[in-house]
Amino acid sequence: MTEDKEKLQYLFRSLKHHPSPYLIYELDGSIRWANLAAKYIFRTEKMDDLKVLIPKESLESLESKDGIAQAYDTPVEVSLRKIKFLMRTRVHRIPFDGSEDFLLIEILCPSREGLEALQMTISCIEFDRIDLAYQKQIDLKTNKVTGVEALLRMKDEAGNIIPNDILIPQIEGESLFSLVVMSSLEKLREYFGKKDEIGLSDATVYLNVSAHTVMHPEFCNIFTDFVESLNLEPNEFGLEVTETAELGDTKTASDSLTKLKAKGIKIALDDFGAGYSSLRYLKDLPVDVVKLDKMFTGDIHDPVTGKLTSFVVGVCNTLSMEMIGEGIETEEQKETMMKIGCQIGQGFLMHKPEFLTTLKN
Repeated sequence: MTEDKEKLQYLFRSLKHHPSPYLIYELDGSIRWANLAAKYIFRTEKMDDLKVLIPKESLESLESKDGIAQAYDTPVEVSLRKIKFLMRTRVHRIPFDGSEDFLLIEILCPSREGLEALQMTISCIEFDRIDLAYQKQIDLKTNKVTGVEALLRMKDEAGNIIPNDILIPQIEGESLFSLVVMSSLEKLREYFGKKDEIGLSDATVYLNVSAHTVMHPEFCNIFTDFVESLNLEPNEFGLEVTETAELGDTKTASDSLTKLKAKGIKIALDDFGAGYSSLRYLKDLPVDVVKLDKMFTGDIHDPVTGKLTSFVVGVCNTLSMEMIGEGIETEEQKETMMKIGCQIGQGFLMHKPEFLTTLKN
């Protein structure tokens, strides 16, 4: 037994400063030990604040008949004070002679930037520092507001907005990103309660969701429940599918989005022409709206860019899809987009994002 304790202390010392978060897990769900990286992302020194639930099937898969240590990649449920979320982990079974084995949980995090993103996001969720800013989408000929994009804004402890490109690429593969979406929907309820009085009753409001969120098993239920709870009319609410990650299974994504479309939710393909977006998505997914990435608008006077944009306009017209040009910042860009045939635009020229407290038509 003394030898086992010495081995365990050696493991503690070896992992204490490891850049990946590690937890030593007791089978009752409590945490026996955490290294510095784990304490950092969970913002705690007290192990009583933290509990972990490993799926039964994952525990069974770790049973070793030959005494060889095993590992299993699995999402685990984390309870941190008053919130719960899932995280991607690798669970290791560490066998010890003469005493009970224990489980070592490695939280899969690729970098120091990823650690900081996890820590900031968990903190924002726990302390309600998630908000939405709204940017109008405008008919370029009539100046009528056709839609509003709800933009995620997470704030640090000082109230400063944390740039999304720091957080989102690091956390969207985590199930806690779905918790960010849930928090965003709660904020969006406030918008629907005020949209008539601020003169935006006819505008579709869009919420961004990542490709990872589309593939989440509860994706359909989350948004169906939201629409039904507010008794929303068709086209009052829409989703902009962003493509910071590729859709790994377009058939599953298409089935989910088709169900939501049947509930009256408009489907927009965001950042078209950048990242992983392709014409294949227009064929495979039930898209209502194509949002042309702002890099095209910024270079719209280049002959090649102009021809590509005209091509996208033609495709949208043929398929009866709306097209929105993003990132319009000058009158010249606006005029050129109109000449090419783009009817709806979004950008600082027409409207800068505002929080609900100041938003009006």
